[in-house]
Amino acid sequence: MDDLVNEITTNGKFIRSDWNKITGAAAYAAGRWYDFSGLAGTPIANAWAGTALAWRTCDETTGNGTQIFGLPNGGNVSTDTKHILNVSAVTAVATGVPSQLMLVDLQGYWPGISNNSAVAQTLTGTPSLRYTNGAGCRLFWVQTSAAGATAQNISLSYSNTTPTSGRSLPVTVSMTASAIVGHISHSGTAANNYGPFLPLASGDTGVSTVASVTFSAANTGTGALCLARPLLTLPLTTASVAAERDLLNQLPSLPRVVDGACLVWLYFAGAATGASTNFYGAVEFGWG
Repeated sequence: MDDLVNEITTNGKFIRSDWNKITGAAAYAAGRWYDFSGLAGTPIANAWAGTALAWRTCDETTGNGTQIFGLPNGGNVSTDTKHILNVSAVTAVATGVPSQLMLVDLQGYWPGISNNSAVAQTLTGTPSLRYTNGAGCRLFWVQTSAAGATAQNISLSYSNTTPTSGRSLPVTVSMTASAIVGHISHSGTAANNYGPFLPLASGDTGVSTVASVTFSAANTGTGALCLARPLLTLPLTTASVAAERDLLNQLPSLPRVVDGACLVWLYFAGAATGASTNFYGAVEFGWG
């Protein structure tokens, strides 16, 4: 504890990052997950830049190469290690609670994958990951343009952390029709919905790359397949009352933030969240 205080107060190894996001013109449905990185606010919105089907790395200082959309967290600190000390969030909108926020380190994504295909779409590029062989990294699909009402399931061919290729989802995973950009559309309350992450084959603890994506039927819309490592969750229970976690004294976990981390929020709607709902918060980091 003495060393932590010295590093922060004497050596200045500390940063507080305040953020705010506001949901779009459409309401969010209860029981579904949504990506906050594409929303307006601070940091700026992720516009999912990149060539269709080609891996796009994300990091703190360059974002996706076009937009720097991750939460600033103090830059590279090696050989020190950086950790989250405190986290908070609040909304003044009654329909914004109950809900849950999840902070993830977005390694990158494959953009421009078409929902309007029933054949395998080959993904290109080799992810350069901040975690060895994708340890602890999980996949989720973000709708980047509206999906129609045609029923479709999603399947993948991916490599685990061994890395063993040709791994597949162990269950049927159904997509949910959504006109809302940012919807993690395999999440929801219908049969065969999973969220926020796609399920992995038995025994797998992470993903190092994905070879292909296949939909069971052609629909409309496009999306991005994202690879991220979850860091923490923060439940919001009451409007206008801040949700807070002291990760040193209250819950001594001190989640580590590795060099280059691109930090973004995912959101679980516990209620039907109204359009243009605002969220604010802060994350405090220290290292030594």
